[in-house]
Amino acid sequence: MKKFLVLFSFIVLVLQAIGQELNYDTLTSYKINKKSGIIDNHGKIVLKPTYDLLSVTCRDRLITVSNNERHGVVDRKGNVVVPVIYKFVFSFHNGLSLVQDTLGNEGYIDEQGKVKIPLIYDPFTFSSFSSIYSSGLIQKYSDMKFGYIDGLDNSVIPCEYEEAELFLDDKAIVGQKDNWSITLYGTIDKSNKVLIPLEYNYLEYQYDDLYYAGKFFNFGKPDYHYAMGCLNSKNEIIVPFKYDSIQLRQKYLYVKGNECHQLRLENFIACNIREEGWRIVHSRNGKETACCYTDVGEVKGGYLEVKKDKWGLVDSLGNVKIPLIYDFVEIYGDEVVAVKKNNKWAYFKTDGTQTTDFVYDYTTEFRLGYALVKQNGKYHLIDKTGKVKLSNFSVNKKEGAYIHHPVQGRNTLLFCKKGKYGLMNMNGKIIFPAKSEDAILFVR
Repeated sequence: MKKFLVLFSFIVLVLQAIGQELNYDTLTSYKINKKSGIIDNHGKIVLKPTYDLLSVTCRDRLITVSNNERHGVVDRKGNVVVPVIYKFVFSFHNGLSLVQDTLGNEGYIDEQGKVKIPLIYDPFTFSSFSSIYSSGLIQKYSDMKFGYIDGLDNSVIPCEYEEAELFLDDKAIVGQKDNWSITLYGTIDKSNKVLIPLEYNYLEYQYDDLYYAGKFFNFGKPDYHYAMGCLNSKNEIIVPFKYDSIQLRQKYLYVKGNECHQLRLENFIACNIREEGWRIVHSRNGKETACCYTDVGEVKGGYLEVKKDKWGLVDSLGNVKIPLIYDFVEIYGDEVVAVKKNNKWAYFKTDGTQTTDFVYDYTTEFRLGYALVKQNGKYHLIDKTGKVKLSNFSVNKKEGAYIHHPVQGRNTLLFCKKGKYGLMNMNGKIIFPAKSEDAILFVR
């Protein structure tokens, strides 16, 4: 809620990278004279600012670019792979990209630009949404139904579902209408075998063989009711269907060294029973470990942000780590918690130890040991003890500094001067001068 747009944009890019192991060099987009280019983490220009727009994420070997409302693809050295001739080019997944020509027809190309599925389909045939977890089948919409094809347009699963999602971990959620014209959901495998019967009103995959599900019980009878619980892929009930709502577990990327690793999920979730409150539930055996809270935040690292009259922090068994006496708490990913009291922020450890005073107007998570804070109208870079590393960045609307994600052992700051953006290292040395018209975004 208190993140700058720059930091939010970075988070979006990182979330797109979930599930892969990567070790790409840092790339940074920048803009001069309304044209976009790319520099590396040494400030060397990789791609001159010649495009109207470019899109690069940490999972992608290739970069989508556009000029004059036409799109193409370049590699990470700036070499043209796909000419800038298409109306749209979407990200590559499993070696294929959905493209649309100037007439609005869609098909698929490979990473060399060769057409694999002819551009003869209307824009509603394929879903532009894609995922790096997709197991290699492509959704296809035909005759008001969904099915799946392979990368050569061969039918694998016929178009027989009212709704269908991507294949994740070789399973897909699909939906069909019942006699009441209500869409019910279940799952199928790649041979179209039903794994979870199509009988749920709500179904969402959370990875690690866990599904959130919602269902009307005794439907059509006076005592019918709706409840939520959790299933595995064998349709075995893990968390009983007795909750009004379930707080989604925190999904976060596990970063080790310079690599992005698989999505990591918590073993505990927060479940709510109306008029009773929120409680902590083990997502593998359904056991309730703590109760009851008026509100909950994120589950992360075995800890949960909770509220009764005030906010605090508890562990997965409900043991209080930070007393519920504060205006807000926010768990960061490295066993650090930001705590707010009387409009000022301080840092705590997850064991409840306070590490700084309540003196900050703005805080960020620690990245390779450093966080960016705002204090007395200035930005400072501090270590985990509160000691200042770099100090006194101006904070008016057009000037300031923002810590970006460290890549390959290098911490890098995005800074702004006179309305233009540049990059500096942790010692304050300018890597790229403040001449970019937009905020420069690191891509890991």
